[in-house]
Amino acid sequence: MELYIYDRDMILHGVIDEINSLIWTRRYWSAGEFKLLVPFTSKHVSLLVKNNLIMKRGDTEAAEIRYVHISKNSQGLEEIEVQGKFITQWIGKRIIRDQIAATSGTQDILYRIVRETVVSPKVAARAIPNVLIDPTDEDTGSGKIDYTSEAFINALLAVETAAKAAKLGFRLRTDVKTGKHYFSVYKGRDLTADQTENPPCIFSQEFDNITEQEYTNSIENLKSTAYVGGEEAEPRVVAEVGGGAAGLDREEVFVNATDITKKYTNENDEEITRTDEEYLACLEERGASELEQYAETLSFSSTINTHANLKYREDYDLGDRVTCVNKRWGIKINVRITEVAETYQQNMEEIDITFGESLPALITQIRQITK
Repeated sequence: MELYIYDRDMILHGVIDEINSLIWTRRYWSAGEFKLLVPFTSKHVSLLVKNNLIMKRGDTEAAEIRYVHISKNSQGLEEIEVQGKFITQWIGKRIIRDQIAATSGTQDILYRIVRETVVSPKVAARAIPNVLIDPTDEDTGSGKIDYTSEAFINALLAVETAAKAAKLGFRLRTDVKTGKHYFSVYKGRDLTADQTENPPCIFSQEFDNITEQEYTNSIENLKSTAYVGGEEAEPRVVAEVGGGAAGLDREEVFVNATDITKKYTNENDEEITRTDEEYLACLEERGASELEQYAETLSFSSTINTHANLKYREDYDLGDRVTCVNKRWGIKINVRITEVAETYQQNMEEIDITFGESLPALITQIRQITK
């Protein structure tokens, strides 16, 4: 394992190949992270400093050092611990200052959020150098939606919310030759057992490609129906989303969407007035997006046997939909690979995969409660 260390201008400062352990966690619709432990040496001290970037050999995703800790134990062993996040988190350095309203495909909306907040914002000081929209992206076929961003929302949170609702992944892809970072939107492959277009990918202890498994199914955070209140007016427009559930299966929540107004200014600084139908559609879209945050959660975490019949990054990768089977537990589900944790230790590689959606983080629950 070799790690290449760059500064923010993508100037190579050195290579680290003496590694005690590395956990490299990739995520489909949020920024990944890493944790690195190396022996204390003068070389490592000079390379592993805050704001430097780390890339694995042959990879295209870079991570930024945000935490450095040096320790010495009772036996005199000195070690450097470094942690950070993938540079996708740079998008989170900005907010959406000028509200975005559009009827477009989710992929184009994601591009617009990043373009107007990071790539080429109206205020030059807000631009992040060398970040561009990836011109090589394929069309994900995301259908048109009536989108209105929340007022002054963090740009990364807006991207995560829209991408998750459309089941799209995103990342910043780094070209080390040009020093550019390209915001890319992609859609994982369908590798489930029920389709015939691609070779199926099935994880099962029967095939000896799973060593450990954990299954979680939770409705703790579930809401089935959202009432979405528009701008303060008389009478106030309230849209209902997911109203098909009834009785004990109906779990209701109110979404305050006063930031969605009938009149808005488009990207050409023209004032637009929505029709009643268009305004209702915008409220419904916000409600559908919010219900994604309150969905039933299904998680099937597994430790993968890397020496079995399926090869990581070839037969399956982050974002792909695969089939997971555990006959003893009576489970067969088609789920997406939403997180991959690559662990390198003592010249051994271990892959831990989360299928489906992880349970909501505490900060997400807090954000939902305060709305």
